[in-house]
Amino acid sequence: MVISLEDQAYNKIKVAISKGYVKKGSKLKEIPLSKTLGMSRATVKGAVKRLVFEGLAEYSPNKGASVVDPSLEEIKESFLVRAQLEKMAASLSAEKLGPDDFDCLHKLIRKEKDIFKARKLDQYYEINNAIHLKIAEKSGNRVLVHYIKELLQKTTIYLILFDPFYQLLDTNNTSPLEHLKIVQWLEKKNGDKAGLAIEHHLKSTMSGIDVERLFPDDYLAV
Repeated sequence: MVISLEDQAYNKIKVAISKGYVKKGSKLKEIPLSKTLGMSRATVKGAVKRLVFEGLAEYSPNKGASVVDPSLEEIKESFLVRAQLEKMAASLSAEKLGPDDFDCLHKLIRKEKDIFKARKLDQYYEINNAIHLKIAEKSGNRVLVHYIKELLQKTTIYLILFDPFYQLLDTNNTSPLEHLKIVQWLEKKNGDKAGLAIEHHLKSTMSGIDVERLFPDDYLAV
């Protein structure tokens, strides 16, 4: 599969942000980026637009695009609301999940482990979110699913910014085990216990976020 130049630029900038090489609040200036990446300004502009659309960057008419810089309070509030909504979803879906659903969830958890070992950032968060969405969607409540999707996207941005993904060893990654515990409670049709497991999992995720993480100098010289 051929990866377009815009995709390459997008991936490189995103990885640089996740590794802390581009700091929170940094301006994503097209000319310096194009020189550093060895790509055209138009290519970089398209990549930056995608980052803005995704929520990892924000655009100001007078200042241009810059990496978002959320507050700790905003992060905590988002995870708190997400936990409560996902607990509700687990309670509703506990009686609706069937053998095929559980087969799918177990496959996703196994894939999560493999992708983490390969350090594939985008795919890792995609699989992680797929596990949570699979459970939420079985609730049958479209409004609930809509808001969980929004919060998944928002909290994924926080993880990209603050989670030390590339520094974690395989033994430090407790997420697959926590996901497995959630699924095991759902297999027992115990939505309340599954909800508590979700709450524990998200608290664990939140505790791994390091908003005071020391960053190196801007890698992309923006």
